[in-house]
Amino acid sequence: MDRNKVLKEILADKELCKKYKIKEVDKLTTNAPYYNKLVEVLSVIINENDNNLSDSQIYKKIKNIHNIG
Repeated sequence: MDRNKVLKEILADKELCKKYKIKEVDKLTTNAPYYNKLVEVLSVIINENDNNLSDSQIYKKIKNIHNIG
């Protein structure tokens, strides 16, 4: 399954989209620019997992997105 399909499959949950104010799921991609932090985090996880990065490397990238100290 390609990266964009994985993202759309995850965001197929209407409750999740409502909670995080995600609209137009059909138009979302795992490529920047991102208009929503959740979409960005999911995209990083999907992309980097597909690039065979380790969990700890992916976590560091997510940490940088949220500026977690």
